[in-house]
Amino acid sequence: MTLVAARELRNHSADLIERARNGEEITITVNGVPSAKLTAIQPARKAYLTKAEFLALRPKTPDLTLARDIAALTGATTDDLGPIR
Repeated sequence: MTLVAARELRNHSADLIERARNGEEITITVNGVPSAKLTAIQPARKAYLTKAEFLALRPKTPDLTLARDIAALTGATTDDLGPIR
């Protein structure tokens, strides 16, 4: 982390912005007190996945232990739940 006075930011803004773009985190001080940070903008994450991206994230093989656990917990029927309304 680099500390830079506000005056230096004013006088050398292009250089400091380029340094931040290259990954350096710069803290701007006013009267010696840290007041702001100058950092590179991180690329935004997509708000959604395409079907192909989603399918690529899924495991390739089924989870057989989960299937066995569900079968052991639920039994052969759900008749005890009553009719579906």
